[in-house]
Amino acid sequence: MTQILIISPESWYTDFASKYHYSKTLANRGYKVYFLNPPQNNLKNITIKKEENVFIVESSQVAKGLKYYPKKIRNYLESKWLSKLENKIGSKFTTIWLFENSRFYDMKFAEDRLKIYHQMDYNQNFNLKQAVKSSDISFCVNDIIKNILSKYSNKVYKIEHGVASPSKDIPLSEESKQKFLLNKINAIYVGDLVTEDMDIDILLEIIEKFPFISFHFVGTYDKYGKLYKASKTYKNIILWGRVKSEMILPLLKKSDVTLLAYKVNTKEEKLQNTNSHKLMEYFLSGKVIVSTYLSDQEKNKHLIEMVRESNEFVNKFTEIVNNLNYYNSQEKQIKRIQYAKDRSYSRRLDKIISLLHKHNYSM
Repeated sequence: MTQILIISPESWYTDFASKYHYSKTLANRGYKVYFLNPPQNNLKNITIKKEENVFIVESSQVAKGLKYYPKKIRNYLESKWLSKLENKIGSKFTTIWLFENSRFYDMKFAEDRLKIYHQMDYNQNFNLKQAVKSSDISFCVNDIIKNILSKYSNKVYKIEHGVASPSKDIPLSEESKQKFLLNKINAIYVGDLVTEDMDIDILLEIIEKFPFISFHFVGTYDKYGKLYKASKTYKNIILWGRVKSEMILPLLKKSDVTLLAYKVNTKEEKLQNTNSHKLMEYFLSGKVIVSTYLSDQEKNKHLIEMVRESNEFVNKFTEIVNNLNYYNSQEKQIKRIQYAKDRSYSRRLDKIISLLHKHNYSM
């Protein structure tokens, strides 16, 4: 059986983005997938636990201060660690798939195994040159990252975020349903609520202007941050905190408007080229999306209501809530849902495998 090691910068238990979904998709196809969590330095030995159909690996760091070691010694120690893991599972990995670049970034430690480097975030910018040059092939989610990585290899390809379609709808609890009955219209924002890139100010503008609309925020929030403080003033703010991944789509479907707001005029190059993971789930819900400008979505202006400047956001939101029947018509919802389904993780994986075959690689 083909065995793949996924190396992730986030834990299986806290992050439900691409690494998590690629792992599950691979496992569903019959690959034996091991998912390495970030280091747990209180552990003396490597531990392996099966979650669903993926094996979760916990381990301490390879060596303290490893990045300061000479390259040859670092490669040797990481290679020894890999052999120790393989001895524990009783067979050799065929593929090392690296979503991390602050550890294991010199992939020569993987020797003759297939070495894949995959970058999901713009600000994941450690040791890029070594990660790309030492991999057999590299993938990334948008053109701006691709342009950076392509300086170091001619085998860099863009694979946009996918969407994980649940096998069935999960019903919300009665308590959760009650939160959607406080007002006739419900808007929702899902994602990182503490990132500096989130434009909380324009969201607070619409929250203040529309006290008869409930604004749901799903994700980890800062109890000392602006959003939490605003929730004490505006009673139409509902903070959910972090929820299980399978709850997100039912919450989106229960809402009328989905929101995405980044600071358009800061870090312009980064933010206007964002290929947001949460956006694919928004599409899958079918509900109208109001967003600040995302250049990667320029071709999808018929599917997403984008504004180029922050000061246009309030007017766009106003137009939509006054014409919800039009923006959430059955025809429009079907188009959004179909767009998402055409970009499932299974189809993304098909494209990756096709590109591997193009270069005579195989997992």
